[in-house]
Amino acid sequence: MISNSDRHFINHWKEQRSGPRWKYYLLFTIAWTVVAFILIFFLSKIFTDLWETGGRYLIVVIIFLALVIGFASTHITYRYSEKKFRLILKKKAETDLGD
Repeated sequence: MISNSDRHFINHWKEQRSGPRWKYYLLFTIAWTVVAFILIFFLSKIFTDLWETGGRYLIVVIIFLALVIGFASTHITYRYSEKKFRLILKKKAETDLGD
């Protein structure tokens, strides 16, 4: 028997993975990139003097870094969710066989 939260996760993840994987990656990479950019931007403004000494290309470096973080976060989240999905389905199949 699986819990309600597991059932909810299965339904949610089936909906998320119903479309092409590239659309998932595109959407969430953009979202995480925006979050990472805002976080890096404000932390660098508050805690460093890079904006005075960083040169003209600092914003390009921050955008690139945010894009890498956004893609990595999306990839890690997708892999983790797939693994969790498969484990829940395996647990569900084992309990169904036991009944």
